[in-house]
Amino acid sequence: MRTGGRTASFTLEDVIRAGTRIGLPELTVQAVADALGVTTAAIYRHVPSRSALESLVGEAILAGLKLVDDPAEPAVAHLVGFAAQLRSFTLAHPGTAQYFQRLFPRGPSGVRLLEHQIVALGRRGYDPAAAVVLSSAIATITLGVTMAEQERETELRSQAAEEALAAMAGSALLQQAMTGIPEHTPEDYFVLLITSTAEGLVAQLPPGRPIAVPRTAR
Repeated sequence: MRTGGRTASFTLEDVIRAGTRIGLPELTVQAVADALGVTTAAIYRHVPSRSALESLVGEAILAGLKLVDDPAEPAVAHLVGFAAQLRSFTLAHPGTAQYFQRLFPRGPSGVRLLEHQIVALGRRGYDPAAAVVLSSAIATITLGVTMAEQERETELRSQAAEEALAAMAGSALLQQAMTGIPEHTPEDYFVLLITSTAEGLVAQLPPGRPIAVPRTAR
């Protein structure tokens, strides 16, 4: 984009589009500058910091997450469906799970997602505060499991995975335990975990019950 010693003009929208193409894991001011063929100083005239760039790109990516709610589903099924949609989206868009975890919401897209959950759980008898608590708990567990799943996929291709398998093979007790676990996919495990979590949360916080913070056992 440099011609005759002059830098071609570009807009903030160009910066955001370049950032979404790069993706959150590889996002830097330098990477965006290289993609647009300009200097980092030129990027900083549109975006004040790397954090601000991440927020702009993250919110643009989150704009593509369209949550679907079936009003006929009870609260547990809704929360499981919410978790499944969140997991699917974050797996398809690397870096978004970490983006959610660091600070949420950061902008309009994040606010929209929270508002969706407040309305959806409101249909099921929950006030806004309880809806946020339930949704945040489910989202926290979903994101944690998803990030672990992504990291595991990377580790399975490393020498460390071979060493871990070798260590397990040396334990007769572990081998016995593993043979008793049915064949399953990461999604199967996720559904089991999140369904159990949703059932427990709804049992502790049914519609109409005020939010109470459990006392620490002494």
